[in-house]
Amino acid sequence: MFLLISAIIFMSGCVSERKYAELKAQHEDCMFRKDRFEAGFKEAEIKLKSEREIIDYLRKEVAGLRLDSSECFTSLNRTKQLYEDLQKLQEKILSSTKDEQERTRRELMETSDLLRNREKEMQVKEELLRENERKIRSLQENLFVREARVNELEKILSAKDSSVNALKESMQKALFSFQNSGLTVEVKNGKVYVSLEEKLLFKSGSIDVDANGRNALLELAKALKSENDVSVMVEGHTDNVPMRTASIKDNWDLSVLRATSIVRILTVEGKLNPTRVMAAGRGEFVPVDSADTRDARAKNRRTEIILTPKLDKLLEILGN
Repeated sequence: MFLLISAIIFMSGCVSERKYAELKAQHEDCMFRKDRFEAGFKEAEIKLKSEREIIDYLRKEVAGLRLDSSECFTSLNRTKQLYEDLQKLQEKILSSTKDEQERTRRELMETSDLLRNREKEMQVKEELLRENERKIRSLQENLFVREARVNELEKILSAKDSSVNALKESMQKALFSFQNSGLTVEVKNGKVYVSLEEKLLFKSGSIDVDANGRNALLELAKALKSENDVSVMVEGHTDNVPMRTASIKDNWDLSVLRATSIVRILTVEGKLNPTRVMAAGRGEFVPVDSADTRDARAKNRRTEIILTPKLDKLLEILGN
């Protein structure tokens, strides 16, 4: 933060304390929003996985309760059969002999005892059946709500991926003529990265953008004007060779000053809304190639313009 504001003060001469505070607040807000968007995206993926696991569990519970209900119905049918058997015995008594009546009476008593026990079991089973039905309804309602939430999350994530891919294609189309001059466009971590090598933008150790690099940045600003829901962060990167001049203290300083030079072109000349743009410097500490070679150092001397679609809808769902 100190380097960024120092860089702005260096590039714009004497700046009031009020302007210094505004720039500092704007940078802190942008960094907070960036972290919040990244956390929201990761939390959405975790929550989506958790919801799917819960849905699988609920489905197994519903299947188990349905099996219990089936057993209750089977028991109820057996009880009904006992009633029918009792009626047949009563009819038999009326037409039987005394011995047969006594034997039949004992059978009747045994059957009556069995029937009473069955009635008690049936009452328990019926209550269990009603409880299972209530649980099934509750689980089905819960399952419906969770599936709806999962579907909504999947739609939002799919829409986000589609918008990111569409944004990438739009940037590739707009910057096609520069892609053989040290410019690449790719998607990483749900964002579009426009990476520009040092040779396209700056002379060695300079913070002034060359004419060809200026043209590329103006084309980028033109393409971004129609992408109102996309935030823009400009990150400067250097190699690990120490840099120090009368006006540049170190590699941190160089990376920040280069980022602010690019931001000025995007906002002042390219007319891009300044509230969407943030400048940052990463110095030598985020290399793309850690080898200690000339080619590796050349790759590391770059500027990355990171385009991030808004995640307000996704964050709203996660918050609820």
